[in-house]
Amino acid sequence: MNPKQIKGYPNCDMIRRFLCLLLINLFTLSWNSTIAQPLERATQAFQQGYYEQAIKQWQIALAHSPTAQQRLQVELGLVQAYRRLGAYDKAIKVLNQALPLAKSTDTIYYVLLLNEQSKLSFSQEPTKPKKAISLVTTALQLARNTYHPWVLASVLNHWSNMLTVQGDYESALNGYREALNHLQVYQRAVNAATSSTPIPFSPLFSPSATATLYGKILINQARTTLLVESDNAFQYTDPQQAFQGSMTALTTAWQATQQWGDIYSQIFGLLALSQLAQQLQAQLAKPITQLNQLTDQALKLAQTLAQQLAHPTAKAYVYGYLGKRYEQTHHDEEALAFTRQALFFAQQTQTKSLLYYWQWQLGRLLKAQGDRLGAINAYQQAVANLTPIRLPVATMGYINLEEGFRERVAPVYFELADLLLQESHSTHSSTQRQPLLQQARNTIELFKQAELQDYFQWDCADTQTSCTEVEQLLDPHTAILYPIPLPDRLELLLNLPHNLVQITVPIKESILRDTIATFLSPLRQHPNPEERARSSDSPATRTTICKPSTRGSIAQNLTDSAQTFLKPAQILYRWLIEPLAKYLDNIDTLVIVPEGVLYTIPFAALHDGQQFLIQKYALASVPSLCLSQSQLNRPFSRRILLGGLSKSVQGFSALPCAEYELKTVQALFKTAPQPLLNEKFTFPALQRSLNQTTYSTVHIASHGQFSANLDNTFILTYDNKLTMDKLKRLMNLTTIQGKPVDLLTLSACETAVGNERAALGLAGVALRAGVKSAVASLWQVDDEATPAVIIEFYSQLQNLSLSKAKALQQAQIRMLTDKNYVRYQHPYYWSAFLLIGNWL
Repeated sequence: MNPKQIKGYPNCDMIRRFLCLLLINLFTLSWNSTIAQPLERATQAFQQGYYEQAIKQWQIALAHSPTAQQRLQVELGLVQAYRRLGAYDKAIKVLNQALPLAKSTDTIYYVLLLNEQSKLSFSQEPTKPKKAISLVTTALQLARNTYHPWVLASVLNHWSNMLTVQGDYESALNGYREALNHLQVYQRAVNAATSSTPIPFSPLFSPSATATLYGKILINQARTTLLVESDNAFQYTDPQQAFQGSMTALTTAWQATQQWGDIYSQIFGLLALSQLAQQLQAQLAKPITQLNQLTDQALKLAQTLAQQLAHPTAKAYVYGYLGKRYEQTHHDEEALAFTRQALFFAQQTQTKSLLYYWQWQLGRLLKAQGDRLGAINAYQQAVANLTPIRLPVATMGYINLEEGFRERVAPVYFELADLLLQESHSTHSSTQRQPLLQQARNTIELFKQAELQDYFQWDCADTQTSCTEVEQLLDPHTAILYPIPLPDRLELLLNLPHNLVQITVPIKESILRDTIATFLSPLRQHPNPEERARSSDSPATRTTICKPSTRGSIAQNLTDSAQTFLKPAQILYRWLIEPLAKYLDNIDTLVIVPEGVLYTIPFAALHDGQQFLIQKYALASVPSLCLSQSQLNRPFSRRILLGGLSKSVQGFSALPCAEYELKTVQALFKTAPQPLLNEKFTFPALQRSLNQTTYSTVHIASHGQFSANLDNTFILTYDNKLTMDKLKRLMNLTTIQGKPVDLLTLSACETAVGNERAALGLAGVALRAGVKSAVASLWQVDDEATPAVIIEFYSQLQNLSLSKAKALQQAQIRMLTDKNYVRYQHPYYWSAFLLIGNWL
């Protein structure tokens, strides 16, 4: 491609201007002796990966920086070092000091600092790249206007990385190509300027830094090329032909990685390249000699450089990846030797993520050799060192397409639980079996808490609040079902008041997942097309039929497809409930701690061939075995705050029956104030109400959405959205008064279909809000039917001898058996409603 055809490529006048600026800047760049030495030491330490030492030297230099440019160079280095260390707060503090000075005095440094700010934002919140993209877009616009080719290339590299994260691969590849062209312009300009006279370079734009940037761009380009060709591979009959571009890009990047001056970055470049080669090999049907050679050569060179550098972090990564390579090729002895070396160096760094990763690898290797107890010990150490929030990844500025939290973190927990459950199954002594079962369950509990922590973005301190085990609330008639889906089987742990029972069901997780999908698909669909069509009627027409008595006793004709949920419902019952039958004789309440794909299913609709599960047991769901202090049992009081929307606002459909629902519930609670309806249903109005009066129950009849992304999880108010953070603030008003809310009901919420991460929001809503219990729905039930279930639930709650779980059970059984509700017998109408949290 002709460089001048690329958007943003400079014209001749811009190049001449840059050359003049380059000469002026380089010849006038001088440092006094006080600052020169610490700067040199800082640069050398940074390039060798000793970031703490670099920071100390830059801080010395900062105290003696007489000019704005010198100060900005030092502060830029500090930001980069702090970010590499994961010290994000310190990096932000330096950025906040440097940005105003750079904006007013030096556009080049302002661009570079904005670029760093974008990288920092993405490092902090990789699942929320919006701010990072906005910052790098601003930096790119300024870089184009100012035109310093090295700086523009650096910004383009990060900008293209962000495009790749968004899935815009073609634009990203154009950005990488443009960046490489600008670096070539820079190199030619530097060569011309220095051909006759040696010039003191700023370390920022040194030949070493240029070679490093060039290599990083090529590696990122190769990664994105692989992503593009992976998406298009189905068009080719010969897989090798489909990945020709990736092969070429990898070869070019391999050549570039051997020419860097920054050894520490070079090591991680080689590691990234070796992983790319293995990812490409995994796409191909047969082994490719060239790829295997490239992988091994990259790892060998990285090993040589790591030995020369003698940096424990570099050695830990290199030996660990060598161990992983030998693990993949089934050379277990060599893999063990390298993995143990990796652990030795990781212990010198005290970096928990490194210890976790290589202890996990050691556990896998020991398990493969049949050393189950040794493997369990290694896995337990891995879990102890795992810091699931913000796991650092050694990308060193390379593109980082992070897997989801579950994909990254879950395997180590579940593989450990698997080993413990195997050990329990092979143990004949009940005395030995119980501790093993508890360890297995506690391992999954740790993961559940970490997953909720990641979803709700809690700080570690937030999770260290007082915790009461659910088991402490058990009575002789209540049991806890703890299902653990594993790749080759389903393990059921049943917690009875005095012991833990293990049942193994030989069903693969993939089959379980497919059966659940078959179960849910018809269950979430309206069972009658006529009813579905009538949902488009005007609100005025529909409000006349909100009363269950108006239409509830009129049976409707169901489609054949509406009944297809029944067969998978019976299969799931046979897997999840039937094996426990002999232990459930005296049980009337079953508390379920769902996991993974089981988060998304309504257990109430499971069927034994004669009746639904809800007809046998009152059901509740808890996200984990740990209840916060606010979720402990308290007497149920009689004050209720009601609010919601019947009108269509913010693009969401009207809920005409919401007004009837709210007013009917109000009538059940004689002291209830008027509902906050439509225009009155706002965040400030909710705040005022909760500040003025103590309520035991908060009932909201409005659209709610639980999404995989916490930012898209909310309850709709008239003029805004009530996020989980705002909901927590509201509920905290009652906690501060010493009388936290007992029950939060969300009667029109919906969870993204089949999305396990989205279901975390639903599962943890009571925990996040700080309320004792929540009633919410897996999908948005027919607007006409919702009041039937909700009003019946509150009617049952008037009997103070009933627990909330039993009140919801009675309401759902009424839908099934009462002639006044014959229209709503299909589980679409009633099974979506879940009781979450404390069931008493």
